Amino acid sequence: MNYYEQLGIAPDSDFTAIRKAYYRRAKQCHPDLFGNAPEKAEEFKRLVMIFDTLSDPGKRRAYDETILIVRASSIGPAQWSGSSIMDSDADDTLEELIVGNEPPKDTRLTTLFLDLEKTFVFMTFREAKNLYAARKYKTAVKLFSSLVSMAPSNILYRVWLARSLTRVCEYRKAKVHYNAALILGSRRVPAQRLFTVRRELDELSRRRAPLLHRVRRFFHPPEETILKMPDEQMIEDASRIMEQLLDEDARKSRRRLGGG
Repeated sequence: MNYYEQLGIAPDSDFTAIRKAYYRRAKQCHPDLFGNAPEKAEEFKRLVMIFDTLSDPGKRRAYDETILIVRASSIGPAQWSGSSIMDSDADDTLEELIVGNEPPKDTRLTTLFLDLEKTFVFMTFREAKNLYAARKYKTAVKLFSSLVSMAPSNILYRVWLARSLTRVCEYRKAKVHYNAALILGSRRVPAQRLFTVRRELDELSRRRAPLLHRVRRFFHPPEETILKMPDEQMIEDASRIMEQLLDEDARKSRRRLGGG
């Protein structure tokens, strides 16, 4: 049986149906309900693996491709998710599981899910990513904002909120959270370079204000940018003031050219 059949759901089920099926099955095989019987522990581990796959849009698409009869040339990675946000896929996984969840020692996905109450943040993050994949960006913004409030030091939550804000044209707010993610990354040991975040922030700046983007790139090449630690309001204020000054200079230049 494939993963959908094991959960008892249709292949086109949405996240809510997947989550309900997971909880239903978890109550049937959770090790705590059976005296930590080894066979139930293995069954629960498989259930967690299934949920992990089907609740993540990128992993789900890759799995669906393995159970469909398609030409090899049509198989490829999920297009919506891009590369790792952190410096590696492993870093992404650790960030998703640990930061903001107050996990027990030696946490893995299974041990996190053993306490169903501790899965709330993880579940919310997966739900928000599904909303983003479904292009329901305004609702995704609300959930990612809630996650940032619950775990402000989580880099993934910041970046996904920034991506969602970009989709609803809230560029200034998106920039705040991209910058916050970079600052958080610089404080990690070892420091996270977050090249994906830097590229997305650079693209956001280029699309929003091409002229301003060129000026900034001239004075602050990407590889030489030094991150400091103002709070988010200071970042937002500084960005706004800089834009106003440069916009004013550009207007003066146009007037001078027009007057000549």
